[in-house]
Amino acid sequence: MLEMRRGDSAFFKFQRKNLLNEKILKKSEKVWFTLKENANSKKNLIQKTLNDGISFTEDGYYHIVLKPQDTKKLKYKKYYYDIQVENAGTVNTIAYDKLKINPEITYEGGEE
Repeated sequence: MLEMRRGDSAFFKFQRKNLLNEKILKKSEKVWFTLKENANSKKNLIQKTLNDGISFTEDGYYHIVLKPQDTKKLKYKKYYYDIQVENAGTVNTIAYDKLKINPEITYEGGEE
């Protein structure tokens, strides 16, 4: 499970591996990080895509960036996320877990 404070910036990274557990250094055609209230929800609370919140580095890592405005209206609780990739028309979910939003102490600009 990932954890972060509401209203903070967060950086997560992951890499794809093949069946032999070797790093895949080729960039996927499409990548999505999606956060929802629960697994059955139709509404995306946060969605990041390749080149719009997700970047790829030559060492095979994908970096996901969440900005303060992405989480500032979320309740303090656990949410569900997944990461999907698409290559040659095949879509695969490569990660599925929870993201816990923890309480913030200092609000933006010191306001409550």
